[in-house]
Amino acid sequence: MHTRLRFGRVLMYVLLIGGSIAMAIPMIYAALGSFCNFEDFYRAPWMPIPQRLYLENYRVLFTPKVELWRWTINTLIRIVWYITIPGVVAVLAGYVFARLRFRGRDGAFMFLLSSMMMPGIVFWIPTYIMLARWPGVGGNNWLGQGGHGFINEWPSLLIPGLVNVYYIFLLRQTYYSIPLDFEEAARVDGANTLRVLWDVYLPMLKPAITVMIIFQFVAIWNDYQWPLIVSASNTKIFTMALGVQRTLLLGASIKGLPQGTAIVDYPFAFALATLVSLPTILLFLRLQEYFVEGVQGFALKG
Repeated sequence: MHTRLRFGRVLMYVLLIGGSIAMAIPMIYAALGSFCNFEDFYRAPWMPIPQRLYLENYRVLFTPKVELWRWTINTLIRIVWYITIPGVVAVLAGYVFARLRFRGRDGAFMFLLSSMMMPGIVFWIPTYIMLARWPGVGGNNWLGQGGHGFINEWPSLLIPGLVNVYYIFLLRQTYYSIPLDFEEAARVDGANTLRVLWDVYLPMLKPAITVMIIFQFVAIWNDYQWPLIVSASNTKIFTMALGVQRTLLLGASIKGLPQGTAIVDYPFAFALATLVSLPTILLFLRLQEYFVEGVQGFALKG
């Protein structure tokens, strides 16, 4: 029996390590390729090994031609906004749907869940029209005519998506996993609802909130399609994804290569991809303990 268990555990570790290496190969490939010049990269395309450390790909990214600092600040503003507002809404709404009893509660929650059945792209055109015809802004009259509304302005990047149904569902299920005795004890001591939320529930919700923070950070950091639709004409509010796309399109001119260069500058693309991936990697490494705890707890108790 012990031999069988030991063999099963060894086999499991071998499969996990092998799978981890297989998933890490693209990252290793990109990181090594980013330190290559053209000759080194195309000499061994299966796994580029730099003959010498070529830092020009990274140096170019910190020149004035690449406004990396602006894209980072703009994206971080959206990340903080979309973590704070939907997070507060999810904490409060999750408590309402998990702890309060009122007529129509389950029906309202099912109505919210039903919105998750619709792909997000369905709402893009209606949301765009609403923002473009917002009364009294962007040259519009009070009927929403005559101007561009919030298009190519900051509100178009901050208004949509302030209520995230998935996070409400996640927090509601987490509330259900917490015994009601904690709240009842706080009520006996005279705590009101906000005090119960702040002192009792928030410390216990930390793993679930960490999951939400990581998901939101990655989603907003990589968000490309919606910013492209509503802000592509205003470079001052470019997000990281839009800036990366623009930099890749102008890569030859940014590096001072001749116009019309036919060869694809993969090392430069890998350097850009490696650099913009670092924040998400560092965030996960910092919060992975809470993330694993939150996912495991949700899977077991949800």
